[in-house]
Amino acid sequence: MLLERDGLLAELGRHLAEAGKGNGSMVLIAGEAGAGKTSLVKAFAASLDDRTLVVQGACDPLTTPRPLGPLHDFAADPDSGLADIATDDMSPFEMFEMVLERLRHSIRPIVMIIEDIHWADGATLDFLRFVGRRAVDTNAVILCTYRDDEVGPDHPLRPVLGQLIPLGSTYRISVPALTVDAVRQLAGERSVDPAELFRLTDGNAFFVTEVLASGESLPATVQEAVVARVARLDEAPRRVVEAVSTAPRSLEVDHALALVGGSHADVDAALAAGVLIGDGHTLRFRHELARSAVEYSMPPARRLSMHRRMLGLLAEDQGPDLARLAHHAVQANDVELILEYAPLAAEQAAKQGAHRQAIAFYEAVIDREELQEPGVVADLRVALATEHLIVDQTDVALAVIEPAISHLSAQNRSRELGLALITQSAALWRLNRTEEGDRALAEAATLLERKGPKDVLARVLYRQAYNKMLARRGTEGRARLAAAYQAVEGSPPPDLAWSMSMVDGCLDVVVGDAATGIEKLIQSERTASSPNQTALAQSMAGSGGGEARLYEAALAALDRSVEFGLRHDEDYSVAYSRSWQARIAHEQGRWDEAVGYAEMVGNTVRHDQGIAYLTAMSALGRVRVRRGDPAGIQLLEEMVEIGRPHELQHVWNAICGRAEHFWLTQRSERGLALLAEAYERALGTESAWARGEIGFWMWRTGQIDGPPAGAAEPFASQMAGDWQRAADLWREIGCPYEVALALTDGDTDSMLEALRIFDELGARPMSDRVKRQLREKGVDSIPRGPSQATRSNPAGLTNRQLEVLALMTEGLSNGEIANRLFLSKKTVEHHVSAIYSKLGVTTRARAIAAASDF
Repeated sequence: MLLERDGLLAELGRHLAEAGKGNGSMVLIAGEAGAGKTSLVKAFAASLDDRTLVVQGACDPLTTPRPLGPLHDFAADPDSGLADIATDDMSPFEMFEMVLERLRHSIRPIVMIIEDIHWADGATLDFLRFVGRRAVDTNAVILCTYRDDEVGPDHPLRPVLGQLIPLGSTYRISVPALTVDAVRQLAGERSVDPAELFRLTDGNAFFVTEVLASGESLPATVQEAVVARVARLDEAPRRVVEAVSTAPRSLEVDHALALVGGSHADVDAALAAGVLIGDGHTLRFRHELARSAVEYSMPPARRLSMHRRMLGLLAEDQGPDLARLAHHAVQANDVELILEYAPLAAEQAAKQGAHRQAIAFYEAVIDREELQEPGVVADLRVALATEHLIVDQTDVALAVIEPAISHLSAQNRSRELGLALITQSAALWRLNRTEEGDRALAEAATLLERKGPKDVLARVLYRQAYNKMLARRGTEGRARLAAAYQAVEGSPPPDLAWSMSMVDGCLDVVVGDAATGIEKLIQSERTASSPNQTALAQSMAGSGGGEARLYEAALAALDRSVEFGLRHDEDYSVAYSRSWQARIAHEQGRWDEAVGYAEMVGNTVRHDQGIAYLTAMSALGRVRVRRGDPAGIQLLEEMVEIGRPHELQHVWNAICGRAEHFWLTQRSERGLALLAEAYERALGTESAWARGEIGFWMWRTGQIDGPPAGAAEPFASQMAGDWQRAADLWREIGCPYEVALALTDGDTDSMLEALRIFDELGARPMSDRVKRQLREKGVDSIPRGPSQATRSNPAGLTNRQLEVLALMTEGLSNGEIANRLFLSKKTVEHHVSAIYSKLGVTTRARAIAAASDF
């Protein structure tokens, strides 16, 4: 019986009805182990007729889950229309696209069931992100079950849920425990006290049914209930059940019989007793709790023997499942087979984007390194370190690769050692141990110049050039690029040629002719041969162009980057691009939009995830300081601390914001030491904008008398006393706050113009400062401040934002609002972002609800 689930079934039915109209959704079905999640989705699927296509897949509780297990389940279903996705030469993204096309263009509505996503491998988590974000445009309802009590803060599923749950097309339902009344109905006429049974099981549906199936008395544990139920079987069916228990999720009937030498009658007996369920080809337990209870109730020697025999059976299969083989090898502690299968499974997992699974397989081998050739172990360690870098476990990557480097150095394997040192350097740089990272590259260059091979030397020199670009040391960076070309006689491999050209463009943007550099990066974007290359070129053009204050080109690149990143589920690339949208919006005086972008980044990445968070929060802190919000300096102090080990380019915005706060509050002496330190760092770079902005605040706080050599022209002009030229240059660039700052150094009319700009921006501290200065000059008619229109509603929305909010309450999409108001869709998105920020909400529904206050 399925009790107390009518409301949940009705809700699933409503989502399916919407999917039939082309409004698809993802439904996350949460509950503890045994709550009845699987029973719910199976009951829902069983209630459907052939007008709905049902496809089912599941994630596995293997030692290391098989990559993209649910997708391979879909492919194995002849009715799914997805058999073609199972080819080995298809990339994960191509598989995702094919599944999405099936969901979008199916004639029938589709119910796609993915069970146990708390066991999902990394590639399947990527699939969930991909399809969840696009579910609304499909004819499908995607049902995903998971144990919410097992998904803690560090669980890999947690960030995926955080990205999917806020979407309007994602719904979350919880499967509650049964009530005492339901337990009483299930107990029926049995001589069991329903209240005591409820107390023993806490209403867990699986526990209740297993206890009832075990007999009349109440066992002390559910494991005892499961084992008691199996013990009632005759020996031959019981051996079949034990065989199935060694295979997480399911086992082929033929394999089960081969393991125990049984007959189909034994299988039928196990099925008839309700211990197992099957589909004619495979057998499985109703619940993972029952499977593990049976497996670990077996004598250890018998369990070990089962796993060893499974290895032999699986090895004979055509196209063996490497993940299953590796799992049983580990369970059998068969070192020889672990060494044979785990590296192959790791390579397969890495290729399919299941990097955490690749790590687990590599570690299974390296844990037994004393049984292998040291050279093999060294190569595996380099591969493992690369996987750790991909999943942002940098400190672990460094620890893993160091023994490999020692061995490769002792064995004079210069190619492998050179590549390993590049990986080590990347890890050291991520940990902000830049000097050590530089030494690793220098060591590699010295070795390879002497012993070769030259193609690896060119890669080392390229990486040195890249690092010099990050440090804004263009002369040294160009020298390294030239040496890299010379090392390969002007003919680098295609991937390296692209990377070198891209860095050449970056150097132009940040320390040379920025406009030329932007054109080079756009060309790199056009010639990219992989999504990673495309994303990198867009990001570099956007962030570099923003630093050089070429806003039009930078924003166009950032818009492309966000769109491309969302389409390819490059989440960190999206976060970094949005952080620069926040910084540019701040500099252009679009402060509400800056806040919106920054908060989007803050809601999607952690503070320890590097430069995206640092860039976004620095922009947010500066907006707050310029608005007079006391929280601004607190945030900037935090960013300065986080940014201490980073390159100057990533932290100077926060340092300058901090100096500006102290100058505005007439406590500039507090910021002098840190600002002076940053100034010395800026003079060690070739960045005109770093020298200019940091130098400007050194000048404002009285630490220098004039512009430093090589400072960006707008800053240099003002420091040199030509405030009018500085204002004109800032107006041409598009930075209204800086225009007003320059005008404050002028005559009374210029100061009044500055006051008008500050008031329009909502820059209260500078507005108050200029008013004081004007009063000191004897000016009587000083404007009063912000317009009444902006103050006429509690959230301070502008008239245009009120128009947009009104159309949102009518149910119009951003595109429809754009058409109605004759605006671009991007402009409407900026307005919506600002509305969210001012209302203190994160979703459209909450903004509409808040509109009732106006």
